[in-house]
Amino acid sequence: MERQDMQDSVNFIAGLTLGTLIGAVTALLLAPQSGKRTRRDLARRAERLGDEATERLDEARAEASRMAERTRERSRRLARDARRKVDETSERLSEAVEEGRERLRR
Repeated sequence: MERQDMQDSVNFIAGLTLGTLIGAVTALLLAPQSGKRTRRDLARRAERLGDEATERLDEARAEASRMAERTRERSRRLARDARRKVDETSERLSEAVEEGRERLRR
């Protein structure tokens, strides 16, 4: 019986050792990246995000500049049209006043 107990103990220790080795190899294969590698990947991702943010900001600034220029041009056009209409109205009003004076003189 002692021999059987000893064989059982050896088998148990062998199984435990084999299970531990398999578990360790599996853990290494499935484990997340090392801290150094993770930090490097995060830094790269942060740099890419920063580059994308800068690019989008530049695009937004360019679009805002284009919109501002269109708005300035429209404002100039509206101001020009308004001045022309004021001048036309002022001229018609002056003519109407002059015509009224003419009628009063008769």
